[in-house]
Amino acid sequence: MGNLNYFDRVRYTLFNKNQGSLIIEEPIGWKSDEKELARHEQYHGIISRFSNSSKFIGDGKEFIQLVDDIDGINADIQLKREEKNPQTDVWNLGYSGNLDLSTKETENNQIAIKFNSGGLEQILKARESESVEIDRTTTIDGKTIPDILPITVALDGRRIFLKSKLETKLNDNSLSLYCESNAGNTRNQTAGIPFSIINKSYEQVQEVLSGNTASENTGTTGMMFFANSDKKRTLHIKTNFTFKFDAVSQDHVDWSTFSINLTKFKNGVDYNTPTRIPLFSLSSKSAIGGANGKTFSVNYDGIIDVESGESLAIEAFEKADFKSSPNAKLAINLTEILGTLFVEEDSHNEKSTTKAILAHELMDRLVTIATGKEKAFYSDFLGRTDLGYTVDGPGALTAVTHGFWIRQFDKLPIPSEATATTSKIENLFKPLTTSFKDAVASLDSVWNIGIGIEIVGNKERVRMEELSFFYNNNVTIRLGQVKKVKRSCATEYYYSSLEFGSEKGGTYEEAMGLDEPNGKSNFTTVINRLKSTYSKLSKYRFDTYGMEFARRKPKSLNDTEDTPYDSDNFMIDLKRGITATFEQRKWQDDFENEPTGIFDPSSATNLRFSPVNCLLRHSWWFGGGFKKYLTDYVRYGSSSANSQLKTKLMGKNEYSENGNIINSELFPARFFPEWIEFEYECGFSTMQMVEGKTIIKGKEIMNFYGLVEFTNENNEKEKGFLFNLKPNGKGQWKLLKSNR
Repeated sequence: MGNLNYFDRVRYTLFNKNQGSLIIEEPIGWKSDEKELARHEQYHGIISRFSNSSKFIGDGKEFIQLVDDIDGINADIQLKREEKNPQTDVWNLGYSGNLDLSTKETENNQIAIKFNSGGLEQILKARESESVEIDRTTTIDGKTIPDILPITVALDGRRIFLKSKLETKLNDNSLSLYCESNAGNTRNQTAGIPFSIINKSYEQVQEVLSGNTASENTGTTGMMFFANSDKKRTLHIKTNFTFKFDAVSQDHVDWSTFSINLTKFKNGVDYNTPTRIPLFSLSSKSAIGGANGKTFSVNYDGIIDVESGESLAIEAFEKADFKSSPNAKLAINLTEILGTLFVEEDSHNEKSTTKAILAHELMDRLVTIATGKEKAFYSDFLGRTDLGYTVDGPGALTAVTHGFWIRQFDKLPIPSEATATTSKIENLFKPLTTSFKDAVASLDSVWNIGIGIEIVGNKERVRMEELSFFYNNNVTIRLGQVKKVKRSCATEYYYSSLEFGSEKGGTYEEAMGLDEPNGKSNFTTVINRLKSTYSKLSKYRFDTYGMEFARRKPKSLNDTEDTPYDSDNFMIDLKRGITATFEQRKWQDDFENEPTGIFDPSSATNLRFSPVNCLLRHSWWFGGGFKKYLTDYVRYGSSSANSQLKTKLMGKNEYSENGNIINSELFPARFFPEWIEFEYECGFSTMQMVEGKTIIKGKEIMNFYGLVEFTNENNEKEKGFLFNLKPNGKGQWKLLKSNR
């Protein structure tokens, strides 16, 4: 396979890692093939496309057939087209890509086969939606890869205002107390005031139903509104209710008392050693008799400490000393009980840590698992100095974790099968699982990024950068006078509505979720002639309340309990710590002023990920259609989370999550939604310019990501971003008009 035959001006080379290189005759149909350079509709990087099959004969046919016979449909065969520079006679790369063996047809001793832009693009397209466990040690194709190296993140914890509300119900708003003695003894009975849950912030809060009675020194679970505290807590208890008092019977009583108490019980097994705070009392037999048929009110607003295992009840309590009589009894009914009970707490849990994976390693891992190629990912935006990049990129310390890691579960020890003597599985851990597509969508929702496939040397790699990298505002391609100019409205880039944030976040079983700002928010724009939504919703969560609720269920205390967050992936905004442990960014790291509109902003994190702050980073893109409406607004519509948050990034204006933003304050748009199509012949020098590279501010970019400058139909200079180029024949160009 080493026979080299050089042609005059153009040569074609086939390459396979096992069979080597072979220079072949020009494939039949190459010149008539509809080759094009086109932007990826979702990822924005430019790729080469080839619509027709080329036909191979002779040595080329035999080479392809040999590789197919040995390696099959998945084989990599690279086709490279080179052309001599007219001035220097140096070979220059024109096109390169991979033959798609799934399209191979053999007829008349010829092999017809389609040519793709490259192997990585096709493999990722086929596998981008497949969810994989990131800690797996093999690729999808079975190739062994190293273990991942997660980082450790310190979680200071979010202070959360917990608030549970209970109310009485009309169909369950009475209780009865009864005690008796034939031998002249002292007797008592207690029962919980029947409150039903309206909303709850604690698992310990429960409904109290009538009919749950107990004695003076031992309670029951059913009478507790707060049962078996999981830890030491300081609770704010507020209650306000009225009741009608009926002493149904008070026979043969020496003395009697009645009270309503806020009572704390120890030991959740038998609820013993009560401590009572009186809220209302009738301290004598005559007082009880005189209260018959009257309506009373109870009010309490106070702080009470509970230790782990302690419980609380609001109890109605009667006690009497009876005479020796077969009819001695005390019966009291409370009816028409009407009111509310609140349990509130400024809660905080001790610090903890979680494992996480930084975004660069996550994307690199996903590319490797999908393609089988190591070190095939590159990103200045996500890169870090410890990976060999010159500086930490703006998104370098974005990380991803999941509920199990937050709860401090780990894959070790490996789960064992249940034995004959126990049904307990030793480890319920499940790895962080995601897809390439979900990872990209989530990073894009926050940072506004794009992806391209580029060739460095003879190797392809996936490149992820800020979207502005793929829409560079510098002129890198200069054309002369163009022909047959056609202009049309790029309606796909006018947006009547916007949505930002995460698909999850803002609704919780545990607490006041309305305080969490990182949910999903919707906005409307000035555009009203069409319906089109610019949607950038993350598949990952970045709500700190969700993380905190998961964190408060650590494995050490809840090793067999599931939570709604276990399999959820969370994105976290980090900074380097003093040690190797990373820390979460707080408002002081990025904002000029302390945020308002949220509870305890000092413990809030992921503030840069709020819907409005994400909206602003995307605004140079969706704002292209607002050029003529700069005095109008992007208007807030609705949110699944706290829309009261106000933040002010350093050097920026202050914005509220539920505010309107004047279009003139959005980041300057890079394009105007107008398609410009024209003809311009693509000779050797033009294509070298199109597919060449330029150093801009120390970074090398592909010229087709910069601006194309041309002389338009009015003999004026104009610029646009390249979206499609068919270089054969007359050369057909399609640009999106620059806003410069």
